[in-house]
Amino acid sequence: MSHWRPLPDTLDTDAQRLAEELRVLKEQTGLSLDGLARKTPYSRSAWHRYLNGEKLPPRGAVEALGQVAGADRERLLAVYDAAYRARTAPVAEPAEPAEAPTAPVAAERGGRARRTRLNAGALRTAGSLVALTALVATMGAAASLVELPAGAARTDVGEPDACHGHRCQGRYPWRFGCNRDARAESTIVDTASTVRLRFSPSCGTVWSEVQPRSGGAQKVSIWVGRDARLTSHPDGREGLAVSPMLATSDLQQAVACATVADRVACTGAVELAGPALPKDGDDFPGPKFLESVMR
Repeated sequence: MSHWRPLPDTLDTDAQRLAEELRVLKEQTGLSLDGLARKTPYSRSAWHRYLNGEKLPPRGAVEALGQVAGADRERLLAVYDAAYRARTAPVAEPAEPAEAPTAPVAAERGGRARRTRLNAGALRTAGSLVALTALVATMGAAASLVELPAGAARTDVGEPDACHGHRCQGRYPWRFGCNRDARAESTIVDTASTVRLRFSPSCGTVWSEVQPRSGGAQKVSIWVGRDARLTSHPDGREGLAVSPMLATSDLQQAVACATVADRVACTGAVELAGPALPKDGDDFPGPKFLESVMR
């Protein structure tokens, strides 16, 4: 029998029940994490996160484990659906930050884009900054970060109430109704915040959403490969905060990040959580940091 670590205190009741159910099924299979990875399309590290409550598993992973363990599929998916609804339940819409056009900060560097995953605790020591530097440098041949000041004057009066794809780029989801069919593609729960990668099928866009647990949101950003959008709140934003949207059809490269109470958390193609480590007067994610690591 496996010796399980205690589940995180941040888990809600439904998520805790799901994690415990998956642990029972894993024990019934008699498989190690490596064996489970060989029997399913999900890696050993992914199962480690799912079974320890570090990340809500996708529906496919729950079905795969249930099939290997011979579980009652209908009952198991009912447990999963309850956890998913609790984790992705809509919250009060935030006051929308004003939008303003800004010039991108760009840096060029040769290289080939690749999808990288880090352990959720990878940035808990100062030495992990080296790993993050290598990560950002490999996210693409060039990077472009556009920062939209939260307090800037609105310039989009008269624009339509609907958008799709690149017409939504740099806009906020509530103004164009992109939140109506949005779903959480990925979620990370940190001590200071819960960060979600949101995707709207109707708008074809992704954005970052953060719910602070302590303090206020300082930065909220969304990345897709080499492109990014960022909103800063120098005084800290209380309550739900979102980034502007990015258009994409490739969710495998999307990363949602937020800095809350001087801690950074990201979810999506990159999974990390830890202290926001200052570098040259700026912390990740931010334009100065991006420029420094892309040189």
